[in-house]
Amino acid sequence: MPRGLSSSKFALLVIDMQNNFASVAKPILSEVNATIASARRASIPVIFTQHGHPDPENEEKTSVLVRWWGASGSIRKGSSDWKLLSGLDVASNETVLDEKTTYDAFHGTRLKSLLDERNVDTLIISGVMTQLCCETTARSAFVQNYNVIFLSDGTGPRCEATLKTIAFGFGHVLTCAEMREKLDKIAKD
Repeated sequence: MPRGLSSSKFALLVIDMQNNFASVAKPILSEVNATIASARRASIPVIFTQHGHPDPENEEKTSVLVRWWGASGSIRKGSSDWKLLSGLDVASNETVLDEKTTYDAFHGTRLKSLLDERNVDTLIISGVMTQLCCETTARSAFVQNYNVIFLSDGTGPRCEATLKTIAFGFGHVLTCAEMREKLDKIAKD
């Protein structure tokens, strides 16, 4: 276990594994699903996010993210692109935060209250996009006093600059296999 995390209370966050991002989500899907299974065996909560906008055309006036990508480049909530990948292992009793509208999974969502209710102090980050939603959420978690574990092969696309930045000042970077080994050890204890 990385230093300072041996007695941590973990949660696994799976960010935006949606049809819109299938080209970068599918290559990491098996690693993410295997890590989800290990988290469940260790009784670690798994939380999913789903990014989308109810009305991108009108949100161009109020959302800098929609202005940046344009209404046509934004994910419409309820559309096929908005749906989670069909192969993603989401259990019916797990939380899906479908109110996410910006890169930071904490902003405007119930994420912090869910983590606090469960006394989580360490957030394991997986999903897409590494250099946008995953990195922004990792930084936000850190400044909100959560330990961060960032999965190098459980985030896509691979972005060496993000991995170096996270490792330098925001969290521990582990592979999914390394994380599963730690979670499997927790499950046995």
